[in-house]
Amino acid sequence: MALGTVRKNEVFRSRGKASSVLLWSLAAIAVFCGMPGAGAQTAASNQAPQIAGQGEVREFNIPAQPLASALATFNRQSGIQITQASGATARNIAVNAVRGSMTPRQALAEILSGTGIPYHFTSNRAAVIGAQQTVNGIATDDSSTTLAPIIITAKTNRNAASGPGYQGTPDWVYETPSSVSVISREAIQNAPTRTTRELFSGVAGVNVSSDNAQNPGTNVNIRGLQDQTRINTMIDGARQNFQRSAHGSSGQTYIDPSFIREVDIEKSGSSGVGGAATLGGSVNYRTLTADDLIEPGRDWGAELDVTTGTNAYHFAGSGSAAVRLSDSFSILGGISYKNIGEYEPGEHGANYNTVANPNTIDGSQVWSGLLKAEMAPTDDATLDLSWLRYKSEFIYSAASEGGLDDINDITNDTVTATFGWDPDSELIDLKARLWYNRTQDQEDRAARPAYGAASVTYEMQGIGGSLENTSRFTLPFADLALNYGIEAFRDDGDTSASGDLIDDDPWAAWWYQGANGSGTRDVVSGFANAKFEHDTWLTVDAGIRYDHYKISGTTGVITPARTIPGVCILWRPNGACARYSNSTTIPASLSEVDADLSGGGFSPTFGVTVTPTDGLQLFTKYSHSYRPPTITEAVIGGSHVGSYSAGTVFAPNPSIEPEEADTFEIGANFKYDDVFQSGDALRMKVVAFYREVDNYIAMGQIDLSANQTDYLAYVNLDGKTPMKGVELEASYDGGRYYIGGSFSYLDADYATNYTYNGTSNLTTSYILFVPPKTKFTLDGGVRFFEEKLTLGGRVTHVGAADGNIGGSLSGALVSTWQSGDYTLYDIYGSYKFNPKTTLRFAVNNVTNVRYMPALGQTSYPAPGRTATVSLNFKF
Repeated sequence: MALGTVRKNEVFRSRGKASSVLLWSLAAIAVFCGMPGAGAQTAASNQAPQIAGQGEVREFNIPAQPLASALATFNRQSGIQITQASGATARNIAVNAVRGSMTPRQALAEILSGTGIPYHFTSNRAAVIGAQQTVNGIATDDSSTTLAPIIITAKTNRNAASGPGYQGTPDWVYETPSSVSVISREAIQNAPTRTTRELFSGVAGVNVSSDNAQNPGTNVNIRGLQDQTRINTMIDGARQNFQRSAHGSSGQTYIDPSFIREVDIEKSGSSGVGGAATLGGSVNYRTLTADDLIEPGRDWGAELDVTTGTNAYHFAGSGSAAVRLSDSFSILGGISYKNIGEYEPGEHGANYNTVANPNTIDGSQVWSGLLKAEMAPTDDATLDLSWLRYKSEFIYSAASEGGLDDINDITNDTVTATFGWDPDSELIDLKARLWYNRTQDQEDRAARPAYGAASVTYEMQGIGGSLENTSRFTLPFADLALNYGIEAFRDDGDTSASGDLIDDDPWAAWWYQGANGSGTRDVVSGFANAKFEHDTWLTVDAGIRYDHYKISGTTGVITPARTIPGVCILWRPNGACARYSNSTTIPASLSEVDADLSGGGFSPTFGVTVTPTDGLQLFTKYSHSYRPPTITEAVIGGSHVGSYSAGTVFAPNPSIEPEEADTFEIGANFKYDDVFQSGDALRMKVVAFYREVDNYIAMGQIDLSANQTDYLAYVNLDGKTPMKGVELEASYDGGRYYIGGSFSYLDADYATNYTYNGTSNLTTSYILFVPPKTKFTLDGGVRFFEEKLTLGGRVTHVGAADGNIGGSLSGALVSTWQSGDYTLYDIYGSYKFNPKTTLRFAVNNVTNVRYMPALGQTSYPAPGRTATVSLNFKF
């Protein structure tokens, strides 16, 4: 049903009733499946009753390989410490591959299956191998294989998607000497969201723009930086560089949470793949793999998830399945649908909705699909192919325009091909990736009193790839790893408009399109990194990259109609003018202007990591980052929608320079097990940082002709924009209970002036992304009935934010872009009827607070109290 034919809330309400009936029917099935005898599991040999840690389900991806390396990988992915039995001796043995979701106990049994190697768990997070195997306390025969000493050293492995850290953060985060955060699969499934942006609410140092809450896209702010690819946002490594210039934030990424395996967040510059042409870090949405769905010992697996709720959360459902056709080939497919309607804001507390006629949030309909093939052509090579499609429809309705509806149809396609080759050589560990992304926003604008209806298409196509290799050497004083390679990409942006008025007046297309230019941006980057590891306590990293860019495009520059006053042609004796010549009116004119920019720069990084004791890691890091202008910034043109007037026309600035930043960090990782009791886990990461940005790009005025002095263009601000702060994420899991949280402090002093023609001017930019100085989340809960039932609660406090910079420092916009502080309370829980069926429930904003989100505006208050219930089935 087209969104323009009926009001969306009516469509969503009727569909929401049907989805509720469906969900409660599935709940009845789940209860039946949870009855005694249903889904019973056969106890494997050598297993004891499971407790937290060895009983927690985790994600494993361990190829068939020699025993020592397999156990090292198992240690990294499980957090279980492996100890070799005293006096054990032995031979080199190849062990089994393990892939999928299971407990560490099940994974270790699968690894050692058929080898005759004995093992047993000594505590929740420790195991011994090489000891004589027993069953019910009785020793087996002496045919068991014995082992030579095996030293297991934990190293970072980004395959693990969850772990014992804050909200399921995997252990590799607490082994990485930089400011990294992860939104785990566990956290995604436990928190049903209206849009993907809600997933970031508890991440330290990260906020998400909510200035246009009608748009289901996500625009991430890291430490005060966002938009214009300042943050490299990716899906499976494919850049999402779509930009649409408007009154608020411009960069949007479209992805549904249903197929997100995890979200990796890097908060500083990088000399490796993904660091080119970015300023403040990266966000990488990683999608599901076949091993996430297929359990060990099976050839196929499937998962079904359905959710419904109150406050216009009508329905969200997804289904995905995978099949392993051979040991070296598997395919995965999935589809999801979400129907979200017009929600009600909260009713209590401070009312920040100061706009007389707030914009309505009519909701959205979202379809998404994933298709993926995973191959291993040889024993040492892998090839993954993936296609993710996102399609949504939503209405943009502005109260200032009398509630006229603009219907937006979003399509986002991301295609990736990833190849890996890791032969039996220390010199070769090769990774290659090719990707393609196309994001299109088709907007049908309703007719206004001043101008007619039109259709506008905003599109960005990107294509790129990377090639990198890692070579390892053993030196007399240290182990050396060299990582080197190249990455390159092209952005191809195009904005076009059509309509009856445009047919009569071609100029009209320029103001229907707004300030969105068309053109291309090419970036090529080469990099090299060296890592020296001395024993187990000292690591030194150094890297360098060089980025080269070229931007070209053509835009329309409008000279508004203007009147040249007459000059005096007759003077009186006293010096006064007796007669003026007639004034001259010059009609508006349009000219095409070519934009052509290019340049390049180096970006070094350096870091030192010290591990004084097991479980404690201290690190410091310096990174320089370099961001060239985007197509939007370099090829801006046209005018504000619906106007040719002076002060609303745009032009490219031929003198615009890239932004550069220097970031200094110091931090610590804490990773301890068995702290207060057997089987518990303590994890913490704390980082302090200082960043300075040069040539910050914002909006100002430039003069391109003798008679026009108020073209709006992107300019470089004077001086430096310093940002400093502290971030902390920590958790303690005691099995029966857990508690964790995050804290952020950010002090950003944005530059406000720029120099043009020798004169200092105040920027006219409405910089909407000034985040609050403080934000913290506290999350805790308890587990009952052998951890089948989990009950938890969460409190989030966000400090006051002031989004007013430059030209918006005064006037009506002051109240529009300021938000006060607010505190939210949520409760949630889950019940596992059996290993195949889980019921989840949540109530967000329990106290029904009325608030405006940080990085938002007052015409979009946030949702009030919302309850959701979800059922997850695994087959």
